[in-house]
Amino acid sequence: MIYERFDADSIVDSDDARFEYFTEKVFPKIKDSIQGGIMLFVSSYFEYVRIRNFLKSQNASFCLLGEYTKQSDISRARVWFFEGKRKIMLYTERAHFYHRYKIRGIQNLIIYSLPERREFYPEIVNMLEGSHNMTCTAIFSRFDQFRAGEDSRKPASKKDGGIREECFCFLLEVSSIRTASNSLSVRSAFCLRELFVKCCI
Repeated sequence: MIYERFDADSIVDSDDARFEYFTEKVFPKIKDSIQGGIMLFVSSYFEYVRIRNFLKSQNASFCLLGEYTKQSDISRARVWFFEGKRKIMLYTERAHFYHRYKIRGIQNLIIYSLPERREFYPEIVNMLEGSHNMTCTAIFSRFDQFRAGEDSRKPASKKDGGIREECFCFLLEVSSIRTASNSLSVRSAFCLRELFVKCCI
């Protein structure tokens, strides 16, 4: 699990800062890679529209699965994604809330923004079940600790000497995070969230 931190001056500026970080740091890696099976998860419809329009402007190979996507288009998108005819799938939290789709073919999960409902976190990560050479990356700022359940009254602390890491990688033994059903347990997923919170401050 890799967490990439971006800078934001305030919580008001965090949406624009997140988008800028994605377009300048994350998307170029996607664009230059030959790998498909990239699931891009967003928590809000505003982010969905913004990323959709950006992908269109880049002539990216992508399909959509949002709360307002027609059922016929959803079925087509899932097939295209699984067969590799579309490189990226843009997936919203509300679509997950209503349908809990099983998406096949995911090799790289990118969490553009953490889900509003914290119980969705292990469900989203479990979408990688059965994938080979899977990777999972979450983009965050120090303000995302509020969404992760941290007390908003707690001030952010500074690293000693003013040195701050921008990328964190958590490696766990597969046997320690898999349940009998070969899925990431809720407890283990929440542990990852707690590690994430500590990176925010």
